[in-house]
Amino acid sequence: MAKSMMGLWSRFLLTILLIVATNRAGAAGTVVTVFFNGTASGSSTGTFSGAFAYDQSQPDASPFTFNFTGSASTHTVEHRTDLTGNQTGSGSRCEPFTITTSGNTFILVAIVPQSPATKVTIVVPTTVAMSAASLPDCSVFPSSPTNSTFTLSGGSTPPFMGTITAISCRPGTPVLAPPAPPPSPPPCPPPSPPPYPPPSPPPCYVYTYPAPAPCPAYACPPRPACCLTRLFARRSHRNSCW
Repeated sequence: MAKSMMGLWSRFLLTILLIVATNRAGAAGTVVTVFFNGTASGSSTGTFSGAFAYDQSQPDASPFTFNFTGSASTHTVEHRTDLTGNQTGSGSRCEPFTITTSGNTFILVAIVPQSPATKVTIVVPTTVAMSAASLPDCSVFPSSPTNSTFTLSGGSTPPFMGTITAISCRPGTPVLAPPAPPPSPPPCPPPSPPPYPPPSPPPCYVYTYPAPAPCPAYACPPRPACCLTRLFARRSHRNSCW
């Protein structure tokens, strides 16, 4: 009986611990990660790609404004261009990091990296209006955006301007990585060799044999006889066979 009660109490305590852990996880904010890529515009050339992440639990500093500077919440930005290569800033290395959600426009302004300082400005018109007191989730970002821009200024490279042509978003991914380029198509198979005519069959040799020589024919077939008879026959009949 005592062992049975101990087993019930242990399962009860385990259930309570799981509920507490679940509630704590639910209280934490959801990290939203947005990937983007596009092509240069204006006098800039080349292509670009990147990603940024933010914790939805970050409180607003004022209506429609969320300032992550000095915040413990997750905030990260990463970008790659043909000129700058890959640059990443996370936490204090991408501050000031500010998101504005005025009306139907999402605006991110960050500094990455701090030395040399490169200002990143991302503007994405959203499909729905956003809240003034909370950051949006993935549903507001269009996969095929229009009038979305990506700008780099400052740092050691000339200003870069581009148009964002594709966006993808997923929750719960605090670690960033630019989207991988699409795989190259497989090379075309080598052309098949031209069909060659089949080789001629080997010649068939026909052997012919000459007809056998005829047996000798005798005008007078031989006739067996004794020696005296042959002698007298030859003398008396010179023109006959015997």
